[in-house]
Amino acid sequence: MSTRSHLTKDLNESVKTILGRNVKILVKYMVKLETKSDKFENRMLVLTPVRVYLFTAKVPTRIDSNFHYLDIHTIDSKDPTHFSISTLDKTYVFSSIGDAGNLSSNADVILTDLSSAIKQIFPTVPLKYIIKKIEVNPIERASIFSDELRPSDPRNVGPCGGFSVQYFCMCDYHGVQYREEVAWDVDTIYLSHDNRVLNLHDFDHLEQKDLMAIISALEYNTFFRGIKITNTRMSTETLERILHVLKRSMWLEEMHLEALGLRSDFIHKFSFSVISNINPALRSIDLSHNLVEDKGATNLAGPIAKISKGLSKLKLSHCGLTSKGVNQLAQSLSQNQNISNSLTFLDLSGNNLKDDITHLYNFLAQPNVIEHLDISKTDTTLESLFGALLRGCSTHLLHLNVSNNMFGTKKGKEIPPSFKQFFTSSLSLKHLNIANCKLPLEALKHLLLGLACNESTAGLYLDLSGNSLGAQGAHVLESCIHGVRVLSSLDIGDNNLDFEMASVLTAIGRNPSIRVLRMSKCFVGLKLKHIATVMDALVNLIQKDDFQLQELVLSENKLKHDLHNFINALGSNQSLQILDITGNLMGDIGARLLAKALQINNRLRIISLDRNNITLQGYSDIVYGLEHNYSMRNIPFPLFDVAACLKQHPDRTDILMRKMQDILLRNGSGLQRGNGQGFRLQHGFLLSSTHQIMDKLVSETQEIMSHKQCSLDNGLTRLLEDAENCKQLLPKLQEVARCEPHPIESRLGKIKEELILYIKMYLQDMMETMLRTGVDQCPLTLANQIVLAELRKSCEEKLKISEDFLQNSLSNNSSGEIMFGVSEAEQALAILISDRATDEVLDALTRYKRGLGISDSPHSYANSIQTPETPRSRSSQGSDHLAQFDTTGLDLPKLGLDSPTVSS
Repeated sequence: MSTRSHLTKDLNESVKTILGRNVKILVKYMVKLETKSDKFENRMLVLTPVRVYLFTAKVPTRIDSNFHYLDIHTIDSKDPTHFSISTLDKTYVFSSIGDAGNLSSNADVILTDLSSAIKQIFPTVPLKYIIKKIEVNPIERASIFSDELRPSDPRNVGPCGGFSVQYFCMCDYHGVQYREEVAWDVDTIYLSHDNRVLNLHDFDHLEQKDLMAIISALEYNTFFRGIKITNTRMSTETLERILHVLKRSMWLEEMHLEALGLRSDFIHKFSFSVISNINPALRSIDLSHNLVEDKGATNLAGPIAKISKGLSKLKLSHCGLTSKGVNQLAQSLSQNQNISNSLTFLDLSGNNLKDDITHLYNFLAQPNVIEHLDISKTDTTLESLFGALLRGCSTHLLHLNVSNNMFGTKKGKEIPPSFKQFFTSSLSLKHLNIANCKLPLEALKHLLLGLACNESTAGLYLDLSGNSLGAQGAHVLESCIHGVRVLSSLDIGDNNLDFEMASVLTAIGRNPSIRVLRMSKCFVGLKLKHIATVMDALVNLIQKDDFQLQELVLSENKLKHDLHNFINALGSNQSLQILDITGNLMGDIGARLLAKALQINNRLRIISLDRNNITLQGYSDIVYGLEHNYSMRNIPFPLFDVAACLKQHPDRTDILMRKMQDILLRNGSGLQRGNGQGFRLQHGFLLSSTHQIMDKLVSETQEIMSHKQCSLDNGLTRLLEDAENCKQLLPKLQEVARCEPHPIESRLGKIKEELILYIKMYLQDMMETMLRTGVDQCPLTLANQIVLAELRKSCEEKLKISEDFLQNSLSNNSSGEIMFGVSEAEQALAILISDRATDEVLDALTRYKRGLGISDSPHSYANSIQTPETPRSRSSQGSDHLAQFDTTGLDLPKLGLDSPTVSS
């Protein structure tokens, strides 16, 4: 007789009533339960999604006992009619009803259903990892629990490795409420971003007991690879749960436990959990901003030496370590042979290491693959460090931060050769932070000369800020910086360079590889009489044709009105894309000048200008200037300045800020200015500056000839004709470039049409492929011709992508940016040709005026133009070039303060 035949209707209803409607019943069996030695009583065994229930075999029934699947640690079955299940506190011995030959009475059936129920929760994990001990005799019956019998089907695995089901299981296990929001966040947000590190910041609004269930869900989850918890306080129970998961999980690779108030006793337990894990996957440890201390570091050294796969990241920043603890860690790093080929990130910053870190130096001196090394703020003397870096880290090191440390070398003594040799031989270095180290002059010199000799790397960011280099350091920079061609970004802020900063800027201008220059707090303490000279050097720097600076930071310099000339020069600058002038107190006058510069600058993309004492009127001027600017993309919200405006005029401020953001959004959408603007701007500069000089020279030449009462020779006549014609050369070149429709634009139009057609064809092919896949997977339901026809019709409706949408996307974004780039290239060519013609004419007229004579040969000018008396630069913007001519009485261009602006 089947065991299920013993389950009467009344008994079934009684069970459902007790469990309630929310508990799903998977299967029910009538079994005999051993209550005393050799004494059995009938019980109903009920399997639900996460628990086993035992009910009395009478109506009305009651729950005799129950246990969670995760409480099971042993399953034992000596024969097909008997089995036992052991939990943490009790062992249940069962006997099936009926003989062993009756399949429905067989213990194997019940155990198979039990293992299937557990497999539904943890579909990707072998059962042997969940239940510690399974003993079945004879051995042939072991297939009951075999994963081959019920392999995991990807179709049955929920999002993120079945996290929601596992979270539900853990909520029941810990006796906490199941929260739909947690499941939705993981199943939707984490899945869409393929984020495999669970960040508890997403759930820190929940109670600690809720966090325990979330953490526990990772114990047997194969999707997530890490846990991240920062800047919060965890209960003891939650921390214990983290340790339990770390001890059991074979999939967690990353543990980020930053600023949790952890102490050395937790680190001891942490280390024990790692060692206790039979197959640890841990590869990344971040315990920064916890009071680990040397005791904790000693405990941590044990598992680090034994992790079979090696660590890839170790971050122990600001952990209260000294040289003792770090030496212990370094020794364990050296003992683990895999770490030399696995560790790429090491951060020991903010610990009081000082000098006695021999084991750390020994580890760094061994060949390794470290790419990121941070030992800033450790009171380490740098001479010994670079000897180790030279031997072991010169191949792979990308990011090196040694800021806020000191050199132990006394004044007058030589810097160790290894210091310079490291910078010469480094193959991959991209980021070097050596700020606030009070660099000796010799060290600075060796650093720069070493980098100057490096031919292997490029694109280096060098931070020399806060080193109090002074005037002597400025001389070293001036003499060396132009030859350091591996540099792309340089920070010289807060170095008290004083008046010599002008010379440093001139030297920087001779290094064309530098694209980013940071000068925060460079002018603080500079004597007022020197500021103008330094600012003139900075203006000349951004006007140089052969120095294409893309980013400039001038923050926190409190330049006030001394910034105005620099802002004037922005109007004609054609290289700067990012500018930071925060904290300069330039006021509304500076804002008005900036507004004018923005109307004619077509290169700047980002400008930061908070803390400049700009009022509502100043921002009104800036917004007006932005209306005529189509290149600016972002102005970080000026919180400090706007806060004052909001107090007095909240509504006007709101309207103005919204208008600013609308304009920036317009610019970001890809709608660009017409390509004629750049030509017109350049022509305007020529008309108002260089051409005035040319007109004056032509007039003086004609006066000389008239005074000498001699006729014009052929060469001079042609020169004067060229002088007149070159004034209209740029507009002529503009006409050449301005063709309607533009060939590139026409070609882009054809490409857009082809792309739109290709997108439609692709989507049509994809639809047919998906339909075929659907039919292959579900032939019985989807192969029906009527269903398939209806489905195809519905799919075709979904395929419709608006042609207007595609046209606008391609036109406003891709095509707009392409045409903008083409326009810039055309403008650059035209300016180059026009400038060269203008320079030739000016040089020839100048030579004539000096009595050198005019040659009739067009080639003779080119052979003699670059003389010591006539340095060449771009005539439209080069102030050095204009300086060689007498400009008395000429109205040369300068952005004034008297032009009207419109307030919002």
